[in-house]
Amino acid sequence: MRLACHVILSLLVLLSGSMTGAAAAERGRVLFVVDSTAYMGALFGGSSKLVAVSNALASVWPNHAGRLDLGLAIYGRGSSGKSACTDSERRRAFAPLDGPGAAALLAGLKTKGDAGVAYALSKAVAGKDILAGRTSLIMIVGGPESCEADPCELAARIGGERDLPVHVIALDAGGEATQLQSLKCIADSTKGNYWQVGSTMELAAALDDALALAGKPVTAALRPGAAASNVEPGAAITTGSGTTASAGEVTASLDGAAGLAVPGNGPPGQVNLLALLTDAGPAVTSGLTWRVFVRNGTGLKQVLSSSEANPALTLPSGDYLINVAYGRSYATRNVKVAEGTANAQLVLNAGGLKLGARLADGSLAPVQFVSAEIFADERDQFGNRAKLVDSVRPGVIVRLNSGLYHVAATYGDANATVQSDVAVEAGRITDATVTFTAARVTFRLVQQSGGEALTGTSWTILGGAGETVKKSLAALPTHILAPGDYSVAAERSGKQYTQDFTVKAGEAVQVEVVVKE
Repeated sequence: MRLACHVILSLLVLLSGSMTGAAAAERGRVLFVVDSTAYMGALFGGSSKLVAVSNALASVWPNHAGRLDLGLAIYGRGSSGKSACTDSERRRAFAPLDGPGAAALLAGLKTKGDAGVAYALSKAVAGKDILAGRTSLIMIVGGPESCEADPCELAARIGGERDLPVHVIALDAGGEATQLQSLKCIADSTKGNYWQVGSTMELAAALDDALALAGKPVTAALRPGAAASNVEPGAAITTGSGTTASAGEVTASLDGAAGLAVPGNGPPGQVNLLALLTDAGPAVTSGLTWRVFVRNGTGLKQVLSSSEANPALTLPSGDYLINVAYGRSYATRNVKVAEGTANAQLVLNAGGLKLGARLADGSLAPVQFVSAEIFADERDQFGNRAKLVDSVRPGVIVRLNSGLYHVAATYGDANATVQSDVAVEAGRITDATVTFTAARVTFRLVQQSGGEALTGTSWTILGGAGETVKKSLAALPTHILAPGDYSVAAERSGKQYTQDFTVKAGEAVQVEVVVKE
């Protein structure tokens, strides 16, 4: 089954060949510098920004784990307020990381104080191991600099002193675009890339792109002057719009192509690209992202990207690998460019999955309270499935390659979860409707039966096996729970009161806990 993450991984393996000991020694290295300040507690796609980053990393890291060593630095984690301005720590030295390890990399982090972006960057580039080998930095930021420092000035100094690309991924939860744009200078000054993302899918795509760039053979090094470019000085590249420039002039408009070599010295050729939904069509006319890669030793270099439906690319003669993405569906093929014009069709074998959600009485579940995650059907050696998409709402069509998938849909914020295996067929929209048998449960702590709910009460809901299902702090909390037997502990003023209760499918429950002196 051609799942999105497996296709990209297969793409890399295809061109990499078998890795020798010498090739392994040339592994790229990426240092993640992750914001753990108060900015990262904002809601982003149904969870906090920090949780969204953790999920995205777990989703895309398997595509790159075999060719990158990963290091981790965190800023703003251990302090509140202005003391966070100098709170930056290196949590992980450069080392290989497997897929399950990526899922746990950011576990346990809290979101706290102000953002010392410049300080965190200065600490990261001062590491003794930064200038050894092929190293890139990926900064994941949830907000702008909020301390008395200028990250743009620092980035300009870094860019003038060394070849060390710093890629920046900025998370925009809505209305933050202008503030986050103030950090674009970091990427611009260091010849990195900048992404500003507003959804979990955009975040995963940007992270996937950033990791692909981090694996490219640019060696971090101090330098007295300007960085030397590896782009062939005489090569010409024509974009789909028809404009032509020398490779050195066009790199600013290419997606991650700075410093990349393009193959061949022969006459250029034109390749017209077309994506088909299935072998029999139809052609896909919107929502596509095309990426063009070339071989570089045992790795790949991205030299061009386009969001046109049918791009016409003029490239120097040589062999290329073309990848087209349509939502979470992908297709790739090798294309040989020679003098003249050629056509290349890529068949996505893609379909769509649309989630529906109903309640036990047959009515539609409120869309705003339902969220689903889509997983690969296969399990790894630890019994885990790779998460492909999260925060899917009912009615939204998710584009996927044909095959089997596992869907976990949750109603509310507790344990009302339904799991289902679904098959996506190429060229068709698959409707997958889940039914929740859960019920709303409202809690109140009172002095006497029927009395007013007491404020300042914290609640812990326990399942039948004693496991913690949900915690909350409110006078009248309401949660959606799966059918079953439960107990709840209400704590107020240092005293705790407990009550058992049962939830039945579709029957709302009010649990009243009476204070017993």
